[in-house]
Amino acid sequence: MLFGQPDRLPHLRILLLAESFLASENFFNLEGLTVNIIITGVLGILLVLALSAALIAGFTSAVDTDFFLNWVGTFFLCGTPFQIMLAVVWGHQVPAAVGNLAQPLKGFVLTGMFVVAGAVVMAILLFTVGQGQMTPILIHYAIQSVGVSLLVIIVFGCWPVNKLTDNKVLLGLGTLVYCYILNFILFKLFYDYSFFAGAPFYTEALNPGGLFNGITALTFAVTAVALVMVLIMFEMWPVPKIVKGGAQPQFGLVGTAWVLMFSAVVYYIFVDIIGMEPMDFMVQGPVCIIFGAFLVDNMMQFQLFANLQQPLRGVAKSVVCLIGALVMYRLYEWALPLFVGSTLPAGPATGYAKEAWIGTAMLGITFPVINIVSGAFEFWPIQRASKEESAVASTEGI
Repeated sequence: MLFGQPDRLPHLRILLLAESFLASENFFNLEGLTVNIIITGVLGILLVLALSAALIAGFTSAVDTDFFLNWVGTFFLCGTPFQIMLAVVWGHQVPAAVGNLAQPLKGFVLTGMFVVAGAVVMAILLFTVGQGQMTPILIHYAIQSVGVSLLVIIVFGCWPVNKLTDNKVLLGLGTLVYCYILNFILFKLFYDYSFFAGAPFYTEALNPGGLFNGITALTFAVTAVALVMVLIMFEMWPVPKIVKGGAQPQFGLVGTAWVLMFSAVVYYIFVDIIGMEPMDFMVQGPVCIIFGAFLVDNMMQFQLFANLQQPLRGVAKSVVCLIGALVMYRLYEWALPLFVGSTLPAGPATGYAKEAWIGTAMLGITFPVINIVSGAFEFWPIQRASKEESAVASTEGI
């Protein structure tokens, strides 16, 4: 599954998950299985929100909101590509000494690896992309690195690095290096920050000098990431019907073309036709959809609507994702003044303060926490409690 065992290419693993689950006797014979998964997922979501709230409140009160938005949010973003690789490529089983650990020790070790990776990557990016200072340009670069990692690892199945080695350690680390190189190339090609000229932090050397306004490029990139998550909910349908056998890079190129085409349509409708401000659209739309997709898939162990075939299953999951996205946006919008102490203004005139806080809190912090709870800790201690309750129920029924 996504963020699961690394025995197959990621996109093929996603496709096989539903088939294996539907074919299993458990699906047809254990009526309580889906109920237990939903209960575990709901309890997991509550745990994720509680942990995220504690982190947001702790860092905000310990220093200030700017420190939370800039340093804490960027640190989590810098660790997220490693976290994605750790889950999909290594399946939380590499190195073997870590994969064989029992919970909760395994979860703590994997979380520690995430923290170390975040610190190392942040230090490198701070003194390369940021040239020694925390800037919006550096933050945008870190945000796009997450999207590029999802595209390379999930849609392209780690191609072309997987052609160079079968060693899981080298494959994972090599893929990360490739992701950051590709991210740098895309950043130089498409992002321009000349509109920051005159800002205290701005120098000409910081500006990648790409083709598009940096805000426009970032909004489109995050929109594309949201469409990648929708593609995952559809288990890559209809790409496997177009590229038989999932051969790379054909599979990845077709999937990317699908994502870019629909991203352009969505962006054009909401920004150009409806007239939403790009950052406002990004946070209320793509960011919430990405967040909702992880709630629908990861927190429900990729088994929601498992009795439906594609594309109907993807449609059903997308509807739940949209509902969850709307609810979560309102939740974070409501929580903002509780954590900050007052409302934050929106829009470019104030540096997108409101949009930055909601986006950072929702994806910068909560997204990695979702992966920690569902992946590193494997829903411990909730899952353990669920299994114990199921065992007691089975015993009582004999």
